[in-house]
Amino acid sequence: MKKSITMFLVASLLWACNSNPSSDTETETHAQSEDHAHDAMLTLNNGQKWKADAPTNENVVDIRTIVQNFSAEPHTSLADYQIVADDLQKGLNKMVQECKMQGPDHDALHLWLEPLLKAVNELKKADDTASAEKIFHDIDERLQLYPQYFE
Repeated sequence: MKKSITMFLVASLLWACNSNPSSDTETETHAQSEDHAHDAMLTLNNGQKWKADAPTNENVVDIRTIVQNFSAEPHTSLADYQIVADDLQKGLNKMVQECKMQGPDHDALHLWLEPLLKAVNELKKADDTASAEKIFHDIDERLQLYPQYFE
């Protein structure tokens, strides 16, 4: 069953970036199978950063701002983490809706984006603050990788 869901997500991922998804669930379909994630790792483009389009860069800035604002204050409740997970999901939805990239740059973006999508989904499902805090930290680290690989 889990493999079927994963395969559905992979198929939807390929479709989602070149269309205009409009719901939260469509962004979740952007996630890709764990098997594929092990096959490809995010690397530079022959030593150079990948080219991202302006909407993608703007959306990454918006998502990073959500994380920075959340990090500026202490959070002790699971509800706080669920709220920020919803905010992050909305930001990711917007990114996916506006995605027009294609080719190798687009493929590299997905290598960066897929673990982020998965982590936000895990944050939404966290059942204690300790795990939510760790997942949030992982999201923050993933976002910090973006400027290392994309311009």
